[in-house]
Amino acid sequence: MIVDKIKKMLDRGILFVASSLLIILVLGALWQVFTRYVLNNPSTFTNELLGFLLVWTSLLGASYAFGANKHLALTFVTNKLTGTRGMIITVINDIFVIFFAVVILLKGGMEAVNMTMSQTTPILGVQKGIVYSILPISGVLIILYKLLGIKEYKKISQEEGG
Repeated sequence: MIVDKIKKMLDRGILFVASSLLIILVLGALWQVFTRYVLNNPSTFTNELLGFLLVWTSLLGASYAFGANKHLALTFVTNKLTGTRGMIITVINDIFVIFFAVVILLKGGMEAVNMTMSQTTPILGVQKGIVYSILPISGVLIILYKLLGIKEYKKISQEEGG
């Protein structure tokens, strides 16, 4: 099915980018420790770079978690409800998630990107808007995942009917 293929491509892409950033994070942290304690001359750029990479990795991981339905959630209500009632709660929850992704991550993220694109980071000299661009990117990813998850509603309603 096309929805499954799109989701699989999104999963692979996010996991590849997040894994690559995680490797850079580990290597950067090792470099920071080495330069500080062995060379007694701490690297100046790694602290700033690692902070940015941590934010990117975290938001990509959160996007993936929403796609896999492994995000932090209070499930004591939804676990007790099945069929139509469970589906209604799931739909309401997904509407809240999409609303948050649109208003905070997408709209707010784009405003943050636009406001900070003319500013540069003190050490790396990277435009801050590029650093903040992960906000709308993760917003789009979460929205896509939630829209792709609509097919799960059909499964829930079929389970009740069958």
